[in-house]
Amino acid sequence: MTINIKARAELAAARAISEKAIAEGRELTQAEVDAASAHLQEFERLKSEPARGFNSGPGVKAALDALGVTGAGNHVPTKGYAGSGDGVTGGGFVAQAKSRWAAEVADRLVKSMPGPGGSKALISGSIDVPSIIGQPVETVTRPRTILDLIQTPSSPANGNGNTFQYLRQTARTNNAAAVPDNTEKPTSVLTFGDVESKFSVYAHLSEAMPLRYLTDFRGLTEILQEQLAAGLLEAIENDIIDGDGTGDAFTGILNTSGVQAQAWSTDILSTMRAAKYKLVNSFLQPTAWVLHPNDLEKIEALKDTTGRFLFDGVEGIEAHLGYPVVLNNGMTPGVGLLGDFSTVELLVREDDHVDIDTGGELFTKNQFRARVEGRYGLKVGRPLGFVQADLTA
Repeated sequence: MTINIKARAELAAARAISEKAIAEGRELTQAEVDAASAHLQEFERLKSEPARGFNSGPGVKAALDALGVTGAGNHVPTKGYAGSGDGVTGGGFVAQAKSRWAAEVADRLVKSMPGPGGSKALISGSIDVPSIIGQPVETVTRPRTILDLIQTPSSPANGNGNTFQYLRQTARTNNAAAVPDNTEKPTSVLTFGDVESKFSVYAHLSEAMPLRYLTDFRGLTEILQEQLAAGLLEAIENDIIDGDGTGDAFTGILNTSGVQAQAWSTDILSTMRAAKYKLVNSFLQPTAWVLHPNDLEKIEALKDTTGRFLFDGVEGIEAHLGYPVVLNNGMTPGVGLLGDFSTVELLVREDDHVDIDTGGELFTKNQFRARVEGRYGLKVGRPLGFVQADLTA
């Protein structure tokens, strides 16, 4: 439903009353409650919905509390994860989840500030926030990010401690056949190995910022959205693909034993076709290609002998390859990865949370720093279902 200009003005007036009280660190006066109630009722009337009865003081305060942080018309516009509007990236799971996560974190940060209606006396501590990974989002038409491709359960992983185990398939040969009476049946090779891995903490800090940002929804949300949520997801996605396993980093798909390899063969398209048939001929069904943007650019620039482009944009490339293309800046240029990403799972051991520090030197400067972190585990269940392709002559 579209909210008209007059309705937005009424909503803004009600919000301004709330924000003034928050900025001054006090409760709403009765006069302010009455004025806000009138603005909210007019807002409901103008947007052609029945009034919700904002006459009581607590009802008005609750409505203003919600509107002051997450009300209609006050969200930072969603931006693409690695860019938007170019037909290659943007939209999808990560962009939507990041926007919702940032808005809810901002809400909880403001509500965590002690004192009547919130105040500048925020103490250091941890704030539970929604998981970046598991945010419910609308279904997208095609994958745009690594997290769109793999399994990402929304509930935390069960178990104790920092380790987990899972089965990894290391061989698959189908020997099923017709069998005459009284003869031994053939044995197919379906080999699994028990893999033990550990959860890894992914985290980073914000720079020191003025404490007043915690009451500035637009400014705080943009900081969380661009600096914290995006940065954490980028690090996780990069390591899912190419983590080297050193320190606490994931051992990514490309560095997992058992991944197949396809050498350069004549040209880039021939090499990618050969990689595809390594899987298809083994009855393994790939779901997507992951490429560095530079490699997709090379493919998009290919021309025939008359100088015409071979493909009409990314959709034409995907139609030719037979699978979606997902871009990842953590990929090494000249290396492509094709495989069945449904066999990869990101476990959430601890949901993302934000820690706030206002102590020490920060206290003397009226500043705070934020840290976002979560603990995750990576399962690569069938490495033989992936092919690493050399896309450089």
